Amino acid sequence: MDVIEVLPQLHMLRFRIGRAYLWRDGGELTLIEAGDADAGPASSGRSARDPARLRRIVLTHCHRDHTGAAGELAGRFGARGPAHRLDAPIVGGRAPAPEPVLLDGEPPCTSTPSRS
Repeated sequence: MDVIEVLPQLHMLRFRIGRAYLWRDGGELTLIEAGDADAGPASSGRSARDPARLRRIVLTHCHRDHTGAAGELAGRFGARGPAHRLDAPIVGGRAPAPEPVLLDGEPPCTSTPSRS
């Protein structure tokens, strides 16, 4: 994973597949997209020296590369995040994520991020 400072309070977490963002607002952290469990706030560089500050996880939709570690990170750090009622069972691990619908010319991913 690469950590790229976009702004002093905003870091992009670039995974092998996908991206996430970590926003620091005062003493609290918000993770936008969850990606891989190993790429969460605990490994995101100087902006997140204390991962216990993670308060929110914002997910834009329920594909695995966006929600992958949301449940684990929420459980580990007590973070909360909104989810659409149809996405909540997927994010919470009670239902499988749907397979992506690819448009003509879009290649399928041949690998997925690891899940710890």
